Parts: sequence; C-alpha cells; structure tokens
Amino acid sequence: MDSSKIFGWLGNWQKVFSGRRILGVDIGTVSLKAIELGQRGENLVMENYGLLETTGYLVRSNEALQTSSLKIVEKEVAEKLKTLVREMNPKTRQAIGSIPPFSVFSTILEVPFLDYKETAKIINFQAKQYLPVPVSEMTLDWWRTGEFDNQRGQRFQRVFIVAIPREVIDKYKKIFKMADLRLAALEVESAALNRVFGSPTGGPAAIVDIGAESTSVAISENNELKHAGQFDYGGLSLTYAVARSLDITNKRAEELKKRRGLAGAGGEFELSTSLIPFLDVIIQEVRRVCEVYEKTYGKKIERLFLVGGGANLNGLGDYFSQQLGIRSADPLIFSKIKYDSSLEPIVRHLNRELAVSAGLALKYFQV
Repeated sequence: MDSSKIFGWLGNWQKVFSGRRILGVDIGTVSLKAIELGQRGENLVMENYGLLETTGYLVRSNEALQTSSLKIVEKEVAEKLKTLVREMNPKTRQAIGSIPPFSVFSTILEVPFLDYKETAKIINFQAKQYLPVPVSEMTLDWWRTGEFDNQRGQRFQRVFIVAIPREVIDKYKKIFKMADLRLAALEVESAALNRVFGSPTGGPAAIVDIGAESTSVAISENNELKHAGQFDYGGLSLTYAVARSLDITNKRAEELKKRRGLAGAGGEFELSTSLIPFLDVIIQEVRRVCEVYEKTYGKKIERLFLVGGGANLNGLGDYFSQQLGIRSADPLIFSKIKYDSSLEPIVRHLNRELAVSAGLALKYFQV
C-alpha cells in the first residue's frame, strides 16, 4: 500500500520532567493519528505528534484500513502503527486508542427513574431489543442524560447506552500489542471529542467528524455526551464527485479538493460546484441527528464544530453554518494543551486532524 506521512517532533519539549505521558492514538479508515501528551507542573504539553495517511485507497477502494462494512485489517494496521510510532519516537509506549462510531451501537432509552442498581437491571433487559448480538457478547456502558415527568406525572430518566462487541475490543487490543504499545484504555471517538469540545457554559454543541468513508455527529451539552449518530458518507464521496466532474484521477481530485475546497474561482469554479450536492447529503444527515436531539431534549443546538481530515476544506464551516442555521465555531483543541510556537502556522489544520487523539490523551489526565 502506498502511503504518505507527516511527522512532527517538538524538540523544545524534549526535556525530561517528572510528569506522566500518554499516547492518544486515533485509528481511522485511511489514516493513523497520534499525539504524545505530557504533564509539566499544572500544564499539559503536546510533546510530539504524528500523522500517517495511506493513499492506496485512492486507486483501489478495498485498501482502506477499516470501514463499516470491511473488517479491520489487523496485521496491516499494526504495521502502519509501528511505522508511525517508530518515526515519532515517543518517550512512552503507553497508549489510549479509539474505536470508530461505526463499530459501536448506541441509543437513548427512557425508563422510570430508579436508583443505579435497578436502572442497570432495566437497561440490561431492554438493551436486548436494540442490539444485533446478545448482550453477553457486548461491553455495555450507559449514563443518565436527563430527567422528566411523563403525562401521568411519573418521574422518568433518559439513558444513553453505548455497546461495543467484545470481538471488536479484542481486535484493537491485538493491534496495539502487535505494534509494541501498552494499551491503557479504549474509548469511542465521540466520547473523546466530547471531552475536547464539551462545555458547561456554551450550550448544546454538535461535533461533526468528517472522515474518509463515514461521518459521525456527537451532541454535547454541559460536558456530557447526549446523543450521537453516524452515516457512511464522508470525504471520499467528495473526492469521487470531483474526479467524475472534472474527468481526472481520484488522486488529483483529492489534491484539488484539499487545496481549493469551496473557494474555487475562475477555471476552478466547477470544482466547488461539484462538491455542493454531496456536501448537502452530509448536511442533511447532520440536520437529522440534530433534530432528534432537539425534539428529545427541547433545546436548540447553539454551536457547530467541524473536525476530521474531511473538515479541512476552505469555506466548509461557513457553508455548514449557513445551511444548518447554527453558528460554526473554530475547534480549539489546544485551549487545554500547550504546544511549541513553531507549530503556529499549522495549528488550525492540527486542531481538526488531532481532535480525537487529543481527547483520548486528555482522558489519561481526566481533563
């Protein structure tokens, strides 16, 4: 598989200090991203980062690292991860890894308001109706997301359920072991993003992660993950649209898309216009997820964050904001993390690319 890689070594942070360190590793459909986070006094510091993006998928669609319909290629992902870690040369081998939304089953249940033990019993019973495999084969987690009185005046609670097949967890454990990394934890991407962008004061926010082959939406309110959705449509759909419209190769289309985005003018006007219909499909799915949240909780989404490799397109935030009627906010993952000043020219790009990795690493420090 062909691959291109971007690695950053932050030399100014090489000093040895007594704080802890962790690697946040985001395994995507066509890329691997990692951030090494350390602690100096009360400050969290990005000591190192790495991005490795495969390119073979632009020629052969079956060369993605993982998709919602294709099982993860364990050996190949492990080899790519070893390459990434070797080039980064981090000072720790301890890592927290991501699990993509398409490997997770999630839903919201409305059940009577009971204590934790009784609620757990109800959830284990009702979850069977929503899961495609037996509960015994899943790792199940849940948390309360709200309370309300039904029409009869009875107190109910909303519970957000996340279930991950144990087979999936075992595969990721195997990948990290093969890559010579010590896996401290695994976490669903939406939970990692909530940790970065969740705010107790900013109102409900929609965090849209545009990947290569899928897009996920996480709704965060008061630092809590309240709702989530995922659909199989992402940046590659835009690339293929450009390639067909301009009659060029997928690789060339990807380059043009990243360079011009929606800002195409003159001879490149056709580039931006060819993207719009496919962006509208993504926007419509995002709107659907937001409407479910708003109907369930009776609150309007106030902010929109666009992250992921597919979000690094010129003019994308403005277009999403116009179509959804939601204010687009810059994703600032480094508001909680110090970084080397030499990165200033590319921080905007890294804010989107490393959002999941940063959220994973922050978990280790419970931020």
